[in-house]
Amino acid sequence: MPCFRSISAWMALLGLCVAGLATTPATAAEEAAVAAEQKMEAKPRSEPRGRLPNFYGQVVSEKQKEEIYEIQSSYQAKLDELIRQIVAIKAERDAKINQTLTPEQLKEVASLRAESEKRQTERRAAATKSENAK
Repeated sequence: MPCFRSISAWMALLGLCVAGLATTPATAAEEAAVAAEQKMEAKPRSEPRGRLPNFYGQVVSEKQKEEIYEIQSSYQAKLDELIRQIVAIKAERDAKINQTLTPEQLKEVASLRAESEKRQTERRAAATKSENAK
């Protein structure tokens, strides 16, 4: 079962869920929950792998690494379920918030989000161009 180990991955997933809410508030919570579920599904790994906590890799043996990976694996299903619940609750909350807005306000919010995404894309492109010029 996959796991999103970084905050940025979860924030991106949450952003995708919330972005969909602005355009279709009636079924947004359901769609966001489905999207989160699809993101969580993946092929199981054939052997345990993971990421050791910071600095553990420098001090543990191979046997201890395997034990740590097994421990992490045993908790991952619980963590994944809690994350699914959090995403679903946030999607439900955001859908209710969007229901308080008028259609004009929803359009304005969608427009503001689009402008923000455009600026962010432009900044990333400029940063990439700057790095490539070095």
